[in-house]
Amino acid sequence: MKKHIPNILTSFRTIVAILVPILFYFNLYNALIISLFIALSSDMIDGYLARKWKVVSTFGKMLDAIGDKLLAISTLLSFIIFIDSNFTCLLIGEIVIAIIMIYFFISSGALKERNYYKQESSIYGKIKTVFLFITLALGLLSYKIEINNTITILIITSFILQLLTAYTYINIYRKKGKNEKREIKN
Repeated sequence: MKKHIPNILTSFRTIVAILVPILFYFNLYNALIISLFIALSSDMIDGYLARKWKVVSTFGKMLDAIGDKLLAISTLLSFIIFIDSNFTCLLIGEIVIAIIMIYFFISSGALKERNYYKQESSIYGKIKTVFLFITLALGLLSYKIEINNTITILIITSFILQLLTAYTYINIYRKKGKNEKREIKN
């Protein structure tokens, strides 16, 4: 049972991603804040537990990446529709990163080899995710508390980190592709 807990926590983020637009639509901001807080906390806890208990799996890594993207995109889309269009650049950034990851996932042959997670995360990606989720959490609070200047700074910082993440992922996968071509020639 213990080995399934990290994946259950990760799956919870996917469920919250589905609930976010519904909670926004019905103005259930307290439930939304609590759900997002738990979901964002689970993002830190699931990986830690998987490493600590030595139950890291390719499925868990893939589910984690998908859960993060779904939660981020769902929340950003809901922010744009229901609260503030200033989050549009962050939605575009997340979609671009998702497209980059999907492209390299497919082009790496991961589906053929059944190695479902050849992608590497970067430190920029991890920092970007933390900043993005802090921005989203404070964005929700800004609906009740006046902190617009802070939100603007966080949006800009998150977007810059998204650009760095996209650039880093492109470089990682480009270098991987060159190394794989060299190995084939040898």
